[in-house]
Amino acid sequence: MIQLDCERLRAPFNGFYTYTLQLALALAEESRNRSEALKIYCPTKAAGIFPDDIAKQIWHHTDKYLMPISRNVKLHHATNQLSRYIPRSWRVPVIQTVHDLNYRHLQHVSSGFEEKTKHAVHNASHIITISNFVKEDIVDCFGYDPAKIDVIHNGVSIYSGAITEPANKPKRPFILFVGRIDVSKNVQVIPALLKGTDYDLILAGKIGKDTTAVDLVKAEAAKWGVSDRVILTDAVSEPEKHWYLKNCEAFIFPSLAEGFGLPIIEAMHYRKPVFCSDRTSLPEIGGDFVFYFNHDFEPCAMQEEFRKGMDKFVNEPFDPKAFEAHLGKYSWKDVAKRYYDVYEKVLAELG
Repeated sequence: MIQLDCERLRAPFNGFYTYTLQLALALAEESRNRSEALKIYCPTKAAGIFPDDIAKQIWHHTDKYLMPISRNVKLHHATNQLSRYIPRSWRVPVIQTVHDLNYRHLQHVSSGFEEKTKHAVHNASHIITISNFVKEDIVDCFGYDPAKIDVIHNGVSIYSGAITEPANKPKRPFILFVGRIDVSKNVQVIPALLKGTDYDLILAGKIGKDTTAVDLVKAEAAKWGVSDRVILTDAVSEPEKHWYLKNCEAFIFPSLAEGFGLPIIEAMHYRKPVFCSDRTSLPEIGGDFVFYFNHDFEPCAMQEEFRKGMDKFVNEPFDPKAFEAHLGKYSWKDVAKRYYDVYEKVLAELG
């Protein structure tokens, strides 16, 4: 039996939650075609998400850090490098998914992330990364054997749920950012794009205790005289998020460090022009189908890049077949097949 760590389902409204949920659902379906059964290790409130014929081990709030039982488990998959949930028995091999080594590219990130990731990497029998960029980071940083690393890009689900008009509905056409409101997401460079336009800016994402990014956004908005057109929504529901994606004029994602870059693919599914940074994994994921800001985010250059990109998107559209083929690479069904292939390969290698 293969055990899948889904502890991140305890905390919605973040990328780890979305990744874990979609991967687990796809693996549950794929497991019906495989000889090795799947067992989900998840919090109580998430158990009902999965089909009844899928084995589940549930941890309760009072047992928050109780390690999963290893009985009948041949392989444990830790779905993120920060997970504390590792089998009690050292005899159970661990496949470790590493999402990013962003601390290497962000000066303000705590070094504690490095120690946790180093421990997870060196105690894994095999590594899966969500981009080639992260694989190269692991090899460079930890000297891990590249032959023991598989790259499997994340999938992107085509949303079919309700779409709800948000309370913070803009009065004008708008450009959109979706993600955590944090300095690492570089949101403070976006207000400059409003200069010389009639757009509003929606920054849709959770605002944490550290409000540095919010303060910087407000300062930049005041600098460019666009304070009345910048809307910070805080966390939004999935139905609201997809209203914003469906109705925006363009999607802006100038993040400084990403292991994958899910939001840009979500926006591409709505056939929106996407503008992002050229940092870390984003060029790998966006390919030739997004527009990239200058590496230093010089604001006047960004304004010109935005203007030219919007014009090009309308007047010189991307080749539709190539565009669809690019989006087709990010299917959770195919992702689940590739994960199961790795499970079987590792089990065979370990005998």
